[in-house]
Amino acid sequence: MLKIGQINTLIIHEVLEDGYTCLSDTSEGDNSDFITYVYLAAKNRSFKPGDTLEAFVFIDKQQQCVATLKQPKAMVNDTVLLQATGMTDFGAFFDWGLEQDLLVPSQYLQSPVIMGMPYLVHIFYENDSQRVLGATKLHRFFSETDAYGQLELGQSVQCQVWHITELGYKIRINNELLGVLFNDQALAKHKVGDEFKAWVKTIRSDGKIDITQLQDNPNSRLSLQEQIVADLEAHGGLSTLTDKSSPEDIAHKFNVSKGAYKKAIGTLFKQKRISLTKDAIKLL
Repeated sequence: MLKIGQINTLIIHEVLEDGYTCLSDTSEGDNSDFITYVYLAAKNRSFKPGDTLEAFVFIDKQQQCVATLKQPKAMVNDTVLLQATGMTDFGAFFDWGLEQDLLVPSQYLQSPVIMGMPYLVHIFYENDSQRVLGATKLHRFFSETDAYGQLELGQSVQCQVWHITELGYKIRINNELLGVLFNDQALAKHKVGDEFKAWVKTIRSDGKIDITQLQDNPNSRLSLQEQIVADLEAHGGLSTLTDKSSPEDIAHKFNVSKGAYKKAIGTLFKQKRISLTKDAIKLL
């Protein structure tokens, strides 16, 4: 059976003037699949009947099943950072590496998009329309509650920002669940797509998850060195806060004394985790 929105192994069935018709190599020829034939436009390569190839299969604007040898930036079930290419009254379009942009219908949009800006998009196959679509409303596909007790307080988790609000950040946790990182629990300002390690602060009575990047409790305690590394990761590996910075700037950033900060970056330097100059710290 053909896997729409995925790489398929296809067999050339017929050579046409402008391309080829193909069959899935798993097809039994009984027309039982909802789609039997795939159209592949002629490019710089020539095929003959019986040739086998690997191609990405999707549904085009004319609702035809087509294949391309071009590799998209993501496939069905992937959640990736994509750039918005346009906004209409029925949805938004994103560049996913193919000639035809990926549509995110209005009902799957978390908010209106700005052309050229990056957004975290989940790619899925919609059975009703038989199309590959995108969604920036991640709660349509990921749970906002820890219903099965996957997490524990203080547990280290991998996070990615998928939406920003006035109160903080909506976070994807371990690529499986959704949670919230409030502004007062964030180590630095983040942008959509930022990835970082954090800790489970609270699992509320309704199962919703709060995340922290701060030294908050004994089970999720961040050392000052880890805070510095996390801050560097959040800012492209570079910081201008050095051992020459003022005590006020250091206290504002990390709520520690200048002496404690100098000791922490000295330890990181000895561990060869950072390089240090009078003007900047760089993550190695």
